[in-house]
Amino acid sequence: MKLTALTRTLGIAGLGIAALAGPLAAQDFPERPLEFVAGYGPGGGHDTMLRTMARLIEEQGLIDVPINVVNKEGGSSAVAMGYLNAREGDPHYLMSITSSHIATPLTSNIGLDYSDFTPIARLGIDPELLVVNAASGYERLEQLMEAEDTLNVGGTATGSIEHIVTMQLAKATDLSLNFIPFQGDGEVVTALLSNQIDFAITNPGPVADYLDSDQFRALAISTEERIDNLPDVPTFTEQGVDITISLFRGLTAAPDIPDEAREALTELVTTLFETEAWQEEYIEPNAVVPLVITGDEFADYLGNTEEVYRETLGELDMLSQ
Repeated sequence: MKLTALTRTLGIAGLGIAALAGPLAAQDFPERPLEFVAGYGPGGGHDTMLRTMARLIEEQGLIDVPINVVNKEGGSSAVAMGYLNAREGDPHYLMSITSSHIATPLTSNIGLDYSDFTPIARLGIDPELLVVNAASGYERLEQLMEAEDTLNVGGTATGSIEHIVTMQLAKATDLSLNFIPFQGDGEVVTALLSNQIDFAITNPGPVADYLDSDQFRALAISTEERIDNLPDVPTFTEQGVDITISLFRGLTAAPDIPDEAREALTELVTTLFETEAWQEEYIEPNAVVPLVITGDEFADYLGNTEEVYRETLGELDMLSQ
């Protein structure tokens, strides 16, 4: 289905999106090229997602206007948030968001938060795995929970989702855990390979090859249910540990855009998410679990996620106020 300014009807099964009231007038939206905003530099996760989206939207012929991808890096997405906020009311801007969209406003006094923008869609999640070196001898989470000594845990950045999961695990199990922040996923993998850490909290992408080769073993996953591509990895919850937080990947627009334009943007991206090309060229290579939610449901999800982050970052004394 091609999305033009003259045809705006939704036909996406299973996403819970209400049909539009009627077609938009040609002058309403889009009036000019769209701009996709990445809050991090070229080559990163935000940039890769948006450039894949832009290319596939063009190849699928879903809109008639060009899409430009711009990088507004700095301040853990704070610069991008300021840039998008300045486009209030203009629906021609769409920004990629992950958990930094929640964490950055909590830890930095930027004068904005997630609720200042127009949530469009969550396209999926990167679940968090608890991964050990297979040579460690740990085969089940229960065995790890019996450890009496302090365990060293690897992840990326203080205050990151990996840090939050580690804090939740310590609280839920009474384990003594020492979180060690690394500069990137590659450093975490190296540390686990060389047994510098006892286990890592990470998303599936960086460790997939090591799980396939049996060098690493995943003891738990942070989704509510097991996922299809890792069916043998039990959830934390089924092992009695209440952890269900994941890194989300989503899209938000500028504040106060017209309802019709918001619905058109939602239709555009959710139509793309249903294509085989999107599954093959983005979802599968990046090990993303495709759990799409939109509109008010996505807004509620962001609010609930903010509550979890606020509580845990507060315990870490990392809140800006």
